[in-house]
Amino acid sequence: MHTLQQLLFAQNFPFTKSARKIVLEEDPSLEDLPESVIERAELMAKYAFAGKEYLFELQSSDLLLQELLAFPVAKIIVSFVNDTILFRKFSAMIADSAYAFLINEKEKGKAAISLASDFGLKFDFPESKSFFISMPLQQFLSIPFNDDSLKLVNQFVSNGVVFLDLNGFCRFLREKSYSVVFASLPVPIKGLPKRLETVAKSLKAEAKAREQKLFATAFKGNVAPESFPPCIASMYSQLASGQKLPHMANFTLATFLNSIKMPKSAILALFKKSPNFKEGITNYQLDRIVAQDYAPPSCDKIKSYGFCTDKNCKAKHPITYYRWKLRIKERSGAKEEKKMIKKKAGAEKVVEKKVSK
Repeated sequence: MHTLQQLLFAQNFPFTKSARKIVLEEDPSLEDLPESVIERAELMAKYAFAGKEYLFELQSSDLLLQELLAFPVAKIIVSFVNDTILFRKFSAMIADSAYAFLINEKEKGKAAISLASDFGLKFDFPESKSFFISMPLQQFLSIPFNDDSLKLVNQFVSNGVVFLDLNGFCRFLREKSYSVVFASLPVPIKGLPKRLETVAKSLKAEAKAREQKLFATAFKGNVAPESFPPCIASMYSQLASGQKLPHMANFTLATFLNSIKMPKSAILALFKKSPNFKEGITNYQLDRIVAQDYAPPSCDKIKSYGFCTDKNCKAKHPITYYRWKLRIKERSGAKEEKKMIKKKAGAEKVVEKKVSK
């Protein structure tokens, strides 16, 4: 029997070893999952997709366990969609929920230490009251940061050791949580029960429809977003949904859009959606890209940056991929046009025969 305290910790940090241990002990079968667990899992996935906060205060042991069991089921649903953007959104939502719990907890220092210990992190308590913990520099730099306040230039470092106050430590744990959840996706999805597969297919269709809507509203003129390479489509969708992109992803996307003759004003409008948008800097950088007509990086470079989203993609360059897809689209359109003309001609002959009679 699990204590209320154990369930509270596991529910707030469902990606921890402690949480996984409880789930394994419960030994849930996908075939026999209660409807309430599937509904909570679906809600988690939908909240992540919509970019909503997922914060619920639960005190009942039954509800806490239900929520905990829903987490791995939600990961299955998200994995079925197989969209890197959704993986990032889901990871961010879970990490943000964990961070919200930490900073609002009365004994947040104790909660932060418990989470760090579960992660197996190395840390010490410095003598200086200005800092809450210290940790090895190599460990601090072992995860990528989206939070600018955690950049090394903003930290106090001495002899290979980073010193953090309690708030900084909580922010670090948020980034660590994100990294752990994101690294765990996707999970195997073979042999899903029909009920779970139906939920997953519905979310996948919703994701596809939303992506197409975003493209349709942002791109005008001769640009064909449906012909974008997967990596470029992923960057665009992330930016359009308000996510912060790494510098090289911003450069790759901007140079690609400029190369396919998208107006600078349209590119700027897209980059305004970034959470760290600064108009003066972005304008200056776009002016340089347009003036110098910089080519986008090759696929090999995009892979080295970690931005490739389709391992089966055989393209050598994103522009080559785009032009190839355009040619396929044009051929398909020409064939369809011929079919329509033939069909129309046939219908006209039928009408002529009827009239002649």
